[in-house]
Amino acid sequence: MTVHVVHRRDGAERRLVSRGEYVTDLGSRVGGLVRLAASGDHALVFEFDSVGDHRASTVLTPLALDVVWTTGGRVTRVARLPKWTGTARGTGDAVFEFSRGVADDVEAGDELFVRQSHSSRSTE
Repeated sequence: MTVHVVHRRDGAERRLVSRGEYVTDLGSRVGGLVRLAASGDHALVFEFDSVGDHRASTVLTPLALDVVWTTGGRVTRVARLPKWTGTARGTGDAVFEFSRGVADDVEAGDELFVRQSHSSRSTE
């Protein structure tokens, strides 16, 4: 399933990235980081069963990231992490990781959510 990430503020929507992927384990995280490095039009999505404190890091990672925490789709925190040394904590039931600069216009209180993409090759 292909998904994209949408940003909403004051009723206006815009697509942040055309390709998002859910991270479920270490393998999908590593593969996702490789795809994120190759394309700024990509996001990693981490979903959790409940709201909690979640850490993001670029330690030992050659990528600078924008990280967004949400609760019920509402942005609770945005952090910009430098490559190799960045760490941040936030509260939410989802965490989004983007290439640096993708979430420059995203602020706490905005909405961020995943929407399923419809492929032209779909058999629906």
